[in-house]
Amino acid sequence: MKLPLLFVMSSKAALRSLILEQRAQEHLEERSARAHAIAQSLFALPVYQKAGTIFCYCSTELELRTDEILTAVLKAGKTLCVPRCEGAGQMTARRIDTLDALRAGRFGIREPADTAPVILPEAIDLCIIPCLSADTKGYRLGYGGGYYDRFLAHTQMCKIVLCAARYLQSQPLPREKTDIPCHYILTERQVHRVR
Repeated sequence: MKLPLLFVMSSKAALRSLILEQRAQEHLEERSARAHAIAQSLFALPVYQKAGTIFCYCSTELELRTDEILTAVLKAGKTLCVPRCEGAGQMTARRIDTLDALRAGRFGIREPADTAPVILPEAIDLCIIPCLSADTKGYRLGYGGGYYDRFLAHTQMCKIVLCAARYLQSQPLPREKTDIPCHYILTERQVHRVR
């Protein structure tokens, strides 16, 4: 089910509120099946297969789960780095070798310790990004902190956003000059290449 056009053309705050409310009503089994289908699509992409260093978000309870992806990256012998919040709107990529290294940090999001090695953005081949919604031009609606847009502005890495199909919009989402578009949008139904 697509978002009503009224909300697509509305403010980011209104969209966030609507989607968070809808997400809270989803069943765990539905989210798990969706995440698995998206992970399988990711693993089939040549850009994933060729990537040596992958940056991936650590999902929260209501997001598309990334544990399957994180585990597969490590099992494949690739370098895995995940976000660590460093302050208001700022994050770094930190290398981990096991998911056991993750602990609840700011906002309850799992992250590594401050002793985990920093991976510079220019050393990352592929970035896997969360969203609440995305449009077919590759722009995403995040949570409003600007963490990812600030981080992504420093690199030319391939950017993949994971999005539930019901939240992928053909109409443009509200955007700002600082919003960074992605190269691919993966849903449980399709791989949408933007550029």
